[in-house]
Amino acid sequence: MSRHEHAVEVLAILSENLVNPQPQLVPTAAIAGRLNLSPGQLRPLLRTMEGMGIIQSDADLSYHLITAEGLRWLRERAPSNAMN
Repeated sequence: MSRHEHAVEVLAILSENLVNPQPQLVPTAAIAGRLNLSPGQLRPLLRTMEGMGIIQSDADLSYHLITAEGLRWLRERAPSNAMN
């Protein structure tokens, strides 16, 4: 899977959290597990995504939320069936 595809998958995972009335922070380990990556492999991508403003993370890159910009980015880039 390419870096772009991983980014889309990360955003899709984080967007699933929005169905909760009070979305919770999503742990890096949970995201990494869904992508079959180690947290260490995922952190550089998460750091880049935070710098782009498409996710918000804590200082340790341990917990994450999708931003409004991330939702727009996901809608523009995700295959149409991934958003159903």
